This record gives sequence, structure tokens and C-alpha cells, in this order.
Amino acid sequence: GRDTGAREAYERAREEIRRRGGMGWDGPDANAEGRDNGEDNASDDEENAAANATALRIWKSEIRGSAVAGFNLAMRSGPLCEEPVRGVLVVLEAVEIALTKRKRANTVNGDNSGSGGMAESYVCSKPLTGGMVVAALRSGIRCALLTRPARLVEGHLRLTLHSSFAGLGPLHAVLSKRRGRVLSDTMVDGTDLIRITATLPQAESFHLAPELMNKSSGEVTAPELVFSHWEVLEEDPFWIPTSLEEREDFGEILMSGDSSTGLDNNALKYIRMVRARKGLLVDSKKIIVAAEKQRTLARKK
Repeated sequence: GRDTGAREAYERAREEIRRRGGMGWDGPDANAEGRDNGEDNASDDEENAAANATALRIWKSEIRGSAVAGFNLAMRSGPLCEEPVRGVLVVLEAVEIALTKRKRANTVNGDNSGSGGMAESYVCSKPLTGGMVVAALRSGIRCALLTRPARLVEGHLRLTLHSSFAGLGPLHAVLSKRRGRVLSDTMVDGTDLIRITATLPQAESFHLAPELMNKSSGEVTAPELVFSHWEVLEEDPFWIPTSLEEREDFGEILMSGDSSTGLDNNALKYIRMVRARKGLLVDSKKIIVAAEKQRTLARKK
């Protein structure tokens, strides 16, 4: 379903670019307006065709590979927490290349004496390197991703464990706190144990077994965890209470102690956790200059 939708969006974008007459999929559009009007002279048509042909040659030989590399870098590390990006279609609508017209001497039978006259050609106005294209396209894609609503895609684990009737209450309490979801619970033949199958977000699976043992007093066995699937976390990490009702329900931003949202946001918590683990900038940390010089002794009056 998702692959089919992405393919349909890709085809629609492709047809839209073809309809606009951009420099596209089958070659340059040599002066589309001149063809429509039919009033431009032949010299303008030839100049536009030569410029478009030069731009297409530069795109294929110097820019195309670097553009693909920039796209791969942008998809490999997203703007939220430098993790791979999934389910995103990027459409490069157009490429503008600044060209400069230069004159050069024609060669006649390999003779460079200039007896063949002068010919005009187009070259890039400034030197173009692959690193410039890679950095520009990567930054452009990352900025474009931040202009649209962003969601995290988290991995879910499938856990299987056995529990007695006395351990069902603590087990469900622990799973609910960790956003787990019970799929099935069946009795094991010949015993008083219940076989439980559930799914749990991978970020919430740390220290699960010790907590289950402590809460249930040993009535629950250690879970067996295997990877299950990917699932979109439907929480906006950048949501901010704006209306009067939202501020009454979730509190003011400055009074709640959170610098971004004003409520306990799982998506924002995961972003900050990953960024802190990778050594990236985190907005929830309070920086204190010269913390070792703080006064900690009580003042006696």
C-alpha cells in the first residue's frame, strides 16, 4: 500500500514537470515559449538550444552523481535525530545552471592558427565541484523536511512470556506504562501458567525483565524479545499549546519547565534521548558556567 502510493505520487510529479516544460526526463526543452509563439528568430532559437544542450551536458557529467549522493546523505541522517528517513518522496523540480558565453577559435584540419574564424560556446560561470552540490542538496532536503509535519518511526518488539494468575496484575501495569499491547493470552495445557504474547516499543524495552521480576515477585518469567515491525509514532514532537483550552489543560510553556511543548511528549523525549546519546545539541539541558564554584554551604544568620 505505501509503495503503491509512493509510486503514484512519483508519476504525478513526473507528469507535472513534463507539463511545465522543465528540463526533465527526456532531455532539455529547447525554447518552449518560442515554439508556442512562433515569432522568435532563428538565432535566438539556436542560442537557447545550445545553452540548454550545454546545461544538460553539465548536469549529466558533473552534477547528477553528486545530486544522488546528496539525496542519499539526507535520507541516511534525518534532521530530527540523525536517523534514517523512511517513506519520503523528494522531487527535484528544476536545476538552474549559470552559463557564460565565450568565444573560441575554430580549428581547420587540426590547425590552431585561428584561420577558421571564431565560434561561441557556453561554459559554467563559476567552477563547480561535487562537494558543493552534495552539501547544497543535503541541506535543501533537510530544510524541506522541517517545513512539513514530522513523525518518528519506532521499532516494535514481540515478546513472549509466561505468568501465573497472581502476576497478571503487575504484568499488565508494567506493559501499560511502557506502551505495550497484549496480542493474545492462552492457558498452557497441564499447568496453571498463562502464555502471553505482546508488542512493545524498542525504546521502552530497556530493563524490562528486572522490573517484571520486582513488580510480580517472580511470578512472571523473563520475556523473549524478537523484532516485530516498524510503526509510526503519531505524536507531533513540536506541538505547542496555543489556544486557551490547550493552555488550561497542558499549562503554559514557561511555567511547565519544558522549553518546547509544555507536556510529556514521548516523541520529543525520544529525540532528546537519541541526540544526547550521539553528542548532538539538546535544548532541554540547562548549562551552568563554572558549576564547581557554586556555593553549597548554608548561610547561618
